[in-house]
Parts: sequence; structure tokens; C-alpha cells
Amino acid sequence: MDYREIIKKKRIEKGLSQNKLAKLVGITQPFMNEIESGRKSPSVEVLIKLCKELDIVMFPNT
Repeated sequence: MDYREIIKKKRIEKGLSQNKLAKLVGITQPFMNEIESGRKSPSVEVLIKLCKELDIVMFPNT
């Protein structure tokens, strides 16, 4: 499972819409959709914010 699938799975588990999560991390809903679909990649800053909001550990083996 790649990071896009993990983000989408965690977002759904937390009951967040793409729009709500996008607002929480300071991006637009269309950009959130493009991240989840693989059409765009988030910056490191946005990826860190997404992981924080979704309780995703970025480096689980450290």
C-alpha cells in the first residue's frame, strides 16, 4: 500500500471528507483529490501535516 492509499484509508476511517482534511492542512479539496488519485504529489510540508492530522507515523521502524 503506498502513501496515497494510506492517506485515503485513514481519512475515511476518521470520517473526514476530502474538503475537511484539505482545510485542516491548508490546501484545496481539488489538490487533496489529486494527491489521493496520484495525479499530484504533496510537498514534504503538506505530507507532514497530513500525517499529523491522520495520526500516521512517517517512519514506523525508527
